[in-house]
Amino acid sequence: MGNVGRLFFPQSQSLGIPVDVRYSPAVLQMMVYACVQEGSSRAAVNSLRELAGLEIERRQVERWTQRIGQLRVAQRDQLVEQWSELPFGEKLGGCPLPSAPAAVMVSLDGCRLQIHDRCTAPPAEEISETPTAEPLLAEDRESRSSYWRESKIGCLATLQSQVHEVDPVPQIPRQFLDPPRIVKLSREICRNVPQDDGKSEVPTASERAQTDQAAQSPQVRVRTVVATKRPYAALGVMLAAAAWQRGFAAAARKAFLGDGAEVNWTIWRSHFWDYTPILDFIHAISRVFQAALAGQKFVEGWPVYCRWAQWLWSGQVSQIIAQLEQRCAELGPPARDDPTTAPRKVVHEALTYLRNHQQFMNYAEYRRLGLPITTSLMESTVKQISRRVKGTEKFWSEAGAEAMLQLRADYLSDTEPMTAFWAKWQRSATGQRQYAASS
Repeated sequence: MGNVGRLFFPQSQSLGIPVDVRYSPAVLQMMVYACVQEGSSRAAVNSLRELAGLEIERRQVERWTQRIGQLRVAQRDQLVEQWSELPFGEKLGGCPLPSAPAAVMVSLDGCRLQIHDRCTAPPAEEISETPTAEPLLAEDRESRSSYWRESKIGCLATLQSQVHEVDPVPQIPRQFLDPPRIVKLSREICRNVPQDDGKSEVPTASERAQTDQAAQSPQVRVRTVVATKRPYAALGVMLAAAAWQRGFAAAARKAFLGDGAEVNWTIWRSHFWDYTPILDFIHAISRVFQAALAGQKFVEGWPVYCRWAQWLWSGQVSQIIAQLEQRCAELGPPARDDPTTAPRKVVHEALTYLRNHQQFMNYAEYRRLGLPITTSLMESTVKQISRRVKGTEKFWSEAGAEAMLQLRADYLSDTEPMTAFWAKWQRSATGQRQYAASS
């Protein structure tokens, strides 16, 4: 466990029990689990009282959660260091496993949380139910928005899917041709998305069903989550080490998914260059929808969108680019002082976006290979982590945020790293040793 473990948990030489631990391993496990899974440490204290009959002070729950989180961060960093010291050939080979996964995926994204160190040794979490309950320090008299920082989250998963001779779903699913749904979907990605005026002429549900085929999306088997407050470069190394540990290098089919952020493709080029790079389809179709309706009434732009959406689904991005180039020529180049809603600016930005990511948008081929085309698993993981760390009245120290992100990622991972952690803790606390059965 390194220096952190020796600092927080000195072992009794006679019994092997940490001399500064007032709680049994079972109670500690319940404390940490409740603090990580509940929305706040206060809620964790209530859960411990109601469900386990434990009366434990909130500060004790917070401090022990941070201590355990720091131990897990130290263990994670040790794995990353060991991976970094491996010869290049061993990194490419991956950790030897009984069987190689058939298909794998790696994705990353971020979420927001507030960092505010009020003292040199802050608790794991600082929550104020009312913003004015505690006056700000003199040096902190600034906009609260300045406290918002970005955390980085990665997701690795093995997949169950099939390889097909041709695209199994050549027609775009009907949910992407439903005006209210695509408007709502696009508003989550892009700004200034036009609203359906109720006059769009679209096929009925029965007509759409005739051309709609059941999509056999890859099924997630085992997920591993990585989360940190450190820079994206550090996240890339953590993801590479985690992928090595799970033997992803030996997989026959490998996908790397991301949105349009350049940092995603920087990490792909640095650590996952032999993975198939895929731009999230939802981000791409949102841009297409926004451009198709820019400067036009909904009833006029909707047929254009439907045509472009099918081309996008089929991986024929060059056809969309050609029509966007023509549209840009008609509207003229955008001016520097154009508002974000200006049609020529919207169309120009969409054209630039598609040009920059064209190589990552061969969706028909990705479906044929049984690879995912959306970052839905990543988006779901971000929401699960945000539920614990993000809030207008939640403030974290740097150390507390890193510890909580690590623990939240651990408990979301199907590989169950905390099960192994607590088993080792139990053996250390009782002085018991496990022996292999004699043959």
